Amino acid sequence: MNQFSELRVLVVDANAHIRRLIATLLGALSIKDVHEARNPAAAMPLIQDNPPHLIIADMTGDATETVLFIHRIRRGELLDARTPVLGLAASSHHAVLEQAREAGVDEIIAKPLSAIEVIQSAGSLLEAVLRRPPVLPAGA
Repeated sequence: MNQFSELRVLVVDANAHIRRLIATLLGALSIKDVHEARNPAAAMPLIQDNPPHLIIADMTGDATETVLFIHRIRRGELLDARTPVLGLAASSHHAVLEQAREAGVDEIIAKPLSAIEVIQSAGSLLEAVLRRPPVLPAGA
């Protein structure tokens, strides 16, 4: 069994074709449990039902909604604040990249997407998830 086969990934992008492409690329890492959402609002119930080990989120379109979504993750309001976020940006413009970094995105990939870059970045972030110690309950 592959080290990533039991992990869950959430892909948040308005473009259904991009979501499916990323899900297909994640198959190269043996990730079978990929959930898709068209925007952060649609992602909320998916997070509550099945917390992901990695979130891949588009930083273009309604970037404000995505930035607020990532801030809530980083504050631990939605799930483990350490959950890695891989941002997708249609622009390598400095302001877009800075906004993504300030929101707490771990890595950013520019669109158009490179299959190798998606696989390598997702794999690297998930390897870090597997290496980190679990969160201990308060008072433990």
